[in-house]
Amino acid sequence: MGKLDANLKQKIKELAFSDDFLQKNKKYSAIYENQTEGTTVFGHSLSSYQLSAIQSRLRTAQNTLSLGKYIRKLAADKGRFHYNEAFFGQAQITRQYWSKLLNDKYERPSKEVILRIAILFRCDLKQTHELLAKAGYTFSDCDLRDQIVLGCIELGVYDFADIEELLEDEGLKSLFS
Repeated sequence: MGKLDANLKQKIKELAFSDDFLQKNKKYSAIYENQTEGTTVFGHSLSSYQLSAIQSRLRTAQNTLSLGKYIRKLAADKGRFHYNEAFFGQAQITRQYWSKLLNDKYERPSKEVILRIAILFRCDLKQTHELLAKAGYTFSDCDLRDQIVLGCIELGVYDFADIEELLEDEGLKSLFS
C-alpha cells in the first residue's frame, strides 16, 4: 500500500472533522433515508420523496410540447404550417400523414420520417435532437447513417438527393425505405 502525502493526509483529516462537511453528510444521509423510507398510506411502499419526484416529473411532462405540438411550432416558425404537396412531397409526406403527425395521431412515427422532417424544415442540430427525442429516438454515435445525417445537418446540407447519395455510397439504409 502506498503512503499518503503528509499534507494530503492533514487536509483529509481537517475536512473529515469540519462542521461543514459533517452537515453536508447529514443532509445527504437524510435524503437517502427519506428515499428509502416507505409508506403504506397510498397502498405502496414509495417514500414521500419518491412520490414528490414522480409528481414533479409528471407536471414537467404535462407542460412539455408533444411531438405533434413541436412539429406544429417548427412548421409555423418555418412558414410551412399548411400542407403544400410540392414541399412535403420532397420528404414523401402525404397530407393525411402530415395531419396525423400534427395532431399526435401517430404514437411513434419512424426515425426516418422524423429525420426527413428535420431535413425538410432545415432544422439545426438542437432542433433535430429535440424532434427526435420527442418521437422517442436519439442519434447514435456508432451508427454511420446517423453520423452522415448529423454531418449534413451540421454543415447545412439539406438536399435529399445529396444525402441519399452519401448514404448509398456507404451502403447505408435510405431515409425513404
